[in-house]
Amino acid sequence: MIPCSNRIQEILEWVNGDVIADIGCDHAYVVCNAILNQQAKKGYACDVAQGPLDNAKKTILENQLSDQVTCCLLDGIQGLHDDVNQIIICGMGGKLIIDILSKGKLYPGLRLLLSSHKDDYALRKYLMENNIHIVREKMIYDNTHYYPILDCVVNTTVQNISEAHLHFGMNMLRNDTYQDYLDFEENKYKNILSKVSKPEFLEKIEYIKEIRTQRIS
Repeated sequence: MIPCSNRIQEILEWVNGDVIADIGCDHAYVVCNAILNQQAKKGYACDVAQGPLDNAKKTILENQLSDQVTCCLLDGIQGLHDDVNQIIICGMGGKLIIDILSKGKLYPGLRLLLSSHKDDYALRKYLMENNIHIVREKMIYDNTHYYPILDCVVNTTVQNISEAHLHFGMNMLRNDTYQDYLDFEENKYKNILSKVSKPEFLEKIEYIKEIRTQRIS
């Protein structure tokens, strides 16, 4: 396995497509490691800029994966090969992920592995409104920040998500990291409320309480 960050390792745990495409591939660590770990048979390292693709090509060559990993200069997922059955979009803002998905060709059964560093609420709301189901989520902590990873599938029906889960995660893995995240968020909003009284912050604290009291199935 190619050495990589904790965040990439966590993403790799949920890679499960025969043919995967990493959008915004950087050094192609996700695609190459997935092939080396035999989690995927083929992959595309995709980016909108040539610089990251040059980095990706170097990783591919160093690991003798030229027959299995192809670099693609693409604007998001426009023009993506039809044989892809899992798209990975991680390491960017939720609104940019929304923009990428809205311009691409999605079909029922297509898997999406998503991770945003901001605008999580907007991303989950977009997924709900576009029949993309969140199968599971997990919260990770890397480099002093919390990041959600969403394992999704394109569907033909709506997945109803409550406001609490739109804010703080749908079908979330209830581990220590998630509990720490909820603590962090609750303390953050309590600190804000001690300085300024705004209903939306009190509302978020109530959402956190709602999630804490739910039974774990």
